Amino acid sequence: MRRRPEVLTEVREAPEREKATRVLVEHHEVLRGLMRRLLATPRSQPGRRRALADELFDELRMHEVIEEEIFYPAMRDVTPGIAAAWSEHRQLSDQLAALVRADPRTGRFDRELGVMHDALESHAHLDEEREMFPEIERFADEDLLVELGDRLRDRLERLRSSRRTRMVLRLQRALLRRTAR
Repeated sequence: MRRRPEVLTEVREAPEREKATRVLVEHHEVLRGLMRRLLATPRSQPGRRRALADELFDELRMHEVIEEEIFYPAMRDVTPGIAAAWSEHRQLSDQLAALVRADPRTGRFDRELGVMHDALESHAHLDEEREMFPEIERFADEDLLVELGDRLRDRLERLRSSRRTRMVLRLQRALLRRTAR
């Protein structure tokens, strides 16, 4: 007599839906965690510093994509802070490029990392989390913010899992390093 395989049924709860501002704050925490690990890694570990800088590059570029494709366009009429945030992304990109170009065994890398840390904290914490996000939560439709949160999370996951995205980011880093010579 054949035994029937046991079927395990698992009730999975749908993931909790979050407002776009919360999704972005959570990703800011990912960026801050990478920054903390990078700051704590000594010059004597240049390979680890390079790998962490690369991971920071990838996550920050993906963060810029989700904000610029989804969040900023949807919120541009809610707060004038969107224009400034877009401009800050250009500054962050420039600083990120300077960090990636620097040799992780040098003082220049340390200086670029310090500037990057300050720029990221200013943009994420002071400008977005303390000023822009509370304003958005006060004036934007809550259902829209939840729908945008779903879209942001989905887009970020698709970017992270995309081989094409990883290849493009790797190529961008390689080109930046090549121009540093």
